[in-house]
Amino acid sequence: MRESNQHLHSIRVVKEATGLTDRRIRYYETLELLQPKRTSGNQRLYSQQDIERLKRIKELLDNGISLKDIRHHLEQEDAVIRRGHDEEVERDVESYFQGKLIARKDAISRESLYPLTNRADILRRIHRDDEKPH
Repeated sequence: MRESNQHLHSIRVVKEATGLTDRRIRYYETLELLQPKRTSGNQRLYSQQDIERLKRIKELLDNGISLKDIRHHLEQEDAVIRRGHDEEVERDVESYFQGKLIARKDAISRESLYPLTNRADILRRIHRDDEKPH
């Protein structure tokens, strides 16, 4: 999961970005709808992802959805994001092992008479061999 936590914002910035009061933002935190970072002095720092989540909560509330249903909805969205992240990690792992397999085959093919590893080299070699008089 790629988090947009590079830029952390104070609650003042979050209030301006979302139109929510600081009390309402802290209330959503107590309901565990979001979890801002904390400084060593216990000051809340919000990521862009937190701001987007608060906007989403506000949008759902404006559409008449209860906080209980919002929690369920957000949990489902988080699960989809985690699944996407897990699939991305699996693709990365698969690519890594495919690369290792290709590297192993490459090492083996270098022992052959024609140590060519890509299609363009093979086609050039075939074309060159066809041009030679027999």
